[in-house]
Amino acid sequence: TLINLQTLVQLSNTRWAGQVNSIKALLNNISVVLATLEATNTPIAKGILSKLSKPKTVYMLIMFSQLLGITEGLHRYLQGERLDMGKAVEYKMSVADTLSKLRTEAAAEEIFEKAMDICGSYNIQIHQGARHKQKRLEGFVLESRCGATPNLTSSAEFRYEIFFPCLDRMLQELADRFSGAGQKIMESIQACNPSSPTFLSEDALKPIAAHYHVTIKPEELVVAKNLMKRKMEKEDICDITTAFHLLDEDMFATLKVIFRIALTIPVSSCSCERSFSALRRLHMWLRRTMGQERLNDLAILSIENEYLDNVDPENVIDRFAKLKPRRYNLMLPQ
Repeated sequence: TLINLQTLVQLSNTRWAGQVNSIKALLNNISVVLATLEATNTPIAKGILSKLSKPKTVYMLIMFSQLLGITEGLHRYLQGERLDMGKAVEYKMSVADTLSKLRTEAAAEEIFEKAMDICGSYNIQIHQGARHKQKRLEGFVLESRCGATPNLTSSAEFRYEIFFPCLDRMLQELADRFSGAGQKIMESIQACNPSSPTFLSEDALKPIAAHYHVTIKPEELVVAKNLMKRKMEKEDICDITTAFHLLDEDMFATLKVIFRIALTIPVSSCSCERSFSALRRLHMWLRRTMGQERLNDLAILSIENEYLDNVDPENVIDRFAKLKPRRYNLMLPQ
């Protein structure tokens, strides 16, 4: 049997991309996994085989492969070192719209058919036994299920018991993580994006201006709109950074501050986490006597190593040699 060499990564509650990679790896090698579990005569292998040989498990693998595949790109973008807050809002809205459009019977039926095809290939049968009668517990409040979960036997049951609840939960999580006061600020940042319909709208910029105590000047906005309109006729202005560099510091002082805030607000803490990781490698026990200034300089060199690769070491040495007269000549004679 041909094996696709893939690795199951450690599960995480926050890194959805890692989970979708594990799901795809399992689906691509499900025949090998089932054969290996059948040949392994251990209690753990038998238990995993029993769980994996259920239509419900196969259905959930197909479902999460599709749902998490939609959010995978957004996850990678939000975990990036450099990102645009305005674009992050656009991507989040696009992902939410895509997930919302999947909440149909046709999409659920397609997932069900794919799951049944896999089940048919590996002789995984849907249990058609009698449904267990639910027991009534008078005077008790149940916060979770107790006992075995009911067997799902039809496409409708899979749809209403698994697909729709999972889809609704993902949409709710996306809404919760981009909600509250942050949602208003994000809408203001979106108004700094040239591709947004609310670009340079005074009402849309008010929340971020009020939050950071910046006074918006309507006259500046009018002049900036006309400037951007003339620039867009000659060149492509597609992001906040490009628009920011077109604004003069003296002529658009207030608007420049708002754009600078929009560019420096982080979507996630990934950059800070990378900074701490760099400091752990630099400030080790062999360098405990290092001063703060030297540590800051080394940290910047490590964190911004992409820019450091473009620096010619010979130019750095020549510049250092010319700083002051030295006892030894550091530059070779021409």
